[in-house]
Amino acid sequence: MIPRPLVERELPGLLLAPEEASAVMGTTGMAVTLTENAMEDNSAIMEPRECLAIDAAAEALVYEGSGYWAERGVSMNNGDDFTRYLKQAVVLFPYREKAAAFFEASVGQWPACRQYTHTQSGSVWDVQKIVNRDHILSTTAMMQEAKAPGWGCGRALALRNNIIVDVNTCSADPADSAVRVAAQIGENVLAQW
Repeated sequence: MIPRPLVERELPGLLLAPEEASAVMGTTGMAVTLTENAMEDNSAIMEPRECLAIDAAAEALVYEGSGYWAERGVSMNNGDDFTRYLKQAVVLFPYREKAAAFFEASVGQWPACRQYTHTQSGSVWDVQKIVNRDHILSTTAMMQEAKAPGWGCGRALALRNNIIVDVNTCSADPADSAVRVAAQIGENVLAQW
């Protein structure tokens, strides 16, 4: 059976609620800090630009020319402690083939990035092994010379139907948190058929 393409009004319901995010992130008190209906452009504050896709989720320049129709994103953190950060986004394409083309282009592009710098802070990030399993592309980037206990960010990009799930998770040890968030959102996508 061929699944029907999802539509824009379904996007917000695909994202994790704060309590679901807290469970996946291994903390309590995850709260929404930003809700977006349009992609951000942080390309001016990091280099090289080919690493933008690994640095952050749902970046406008990364999706430029891809044919996507809409995006919904939510950023969260665990409050004053700020020991956990999550940005989750779902990107709507007109049909699965367009989403798949973007995913495959990302599979080819991500390995070009090995290290990048946030120009506003001067922080340097080392990109770890890139994995593509079950239509989830993932990696982790660790900040050099971060204060103890360290700081790193997990990235995951998942292809589900005509949706790209785009996730960034940060903590002292992000492990597979981005993959777990992307998989859970992916289950929400598949449940819409």
